[in-house]
Amino acid sequence: MWRMHTNATVSVDSGGTSATLTLEGQTLKVAILNPPSGAQFTKADAVRLPGDSKPPPGQVDQPNPGVTVLIIDLPAGEYSLQVLFSPQWPGLQQSDYVTPTSVPLSSWSLTSHN
Repeated sequence: MWRMHTNATVSVDSGGTSATLTLEGQTLKVAILNPPSGAQFTKADAVRLPGDSKPPPGQVDQPNPGVTVLIIDLPAGEYSLQVLFSPQWPGLQQSDYVTPTSVPLSSWSLTSHN
């Protein structure tokens, strides 16, 4: 399970493979590229899950009002997961956005964007 906390409003598409985050008039689109079978976005309140570690003795979790958790649920297994974060800049059209090429982790460098 992958989790990201955000103050943005989160909406997940019907297929579960992309989400839109909005905050103060700004938009960010998040997509799972080449999603493995069963991978999908969900969202939840920012509270400790039953399987999470417990806070230290004598301490309690602080409330997280206005925080949403964007989650990628995956069935058990081993995956190569690619998540694309695309800020939606004013004045650009959908055709202006290009998905970058996939570079294997073993080939990453300071110039691996080519």
